[in-house]
Amino acid sequence: MKIRTILTVLLAISIFSCDKTGAKPEIDFYELGFENSKTALAGDELHMDAEVVAENKIDRIDIEIHPEGDEHKKSASMSPVAEEWEFDTIYTEFSGLKNTHFHKHIKVPAEAGSGHYHFHFSVTDLEGYQSVHEEEIEILATEAK
Repeated sequence: MKIRTILTVLLAISIFSCDKTGAKPEIDFYELGFENSKTALAGDELHMDAEVVAENKIDRIDIEIHPEGDEHKKSASMSPVAEEWEFDTIYTEFSGLKNTHFHKHIKVPAEAGSGHYHFHFSVTDLEGYQSVHEEEIEILATEAK
């Protein structure tokens, strides 16, 4: 009787573990910045366009943008009110979907400092697997008129 119980438990474990795939979400970026230039103007928008596929269904998509730290160079023509810009947000509107077309525009404040920034786009699925797409982007100062 004990052997039958043990075999039943082992069988149940193997069946349920087969349902869970270890596949990380896939991220395919088509556009980052206007016409995929990886740039955005201060006071304008940063365009993003990507396809996301998650076999275990999407839980959340996180975007983080921050200056490159000590390497962050401010333009000599930058306004004295310019400051290093950071962006950090979580999108849950795609939760439960196996795939989605992610198309968003992030508003870059007019006072955002020009220079190089790190862009992190991560997708976490319902099983906890995560994939990250990282790029260097550049914020350009808006020309004074």
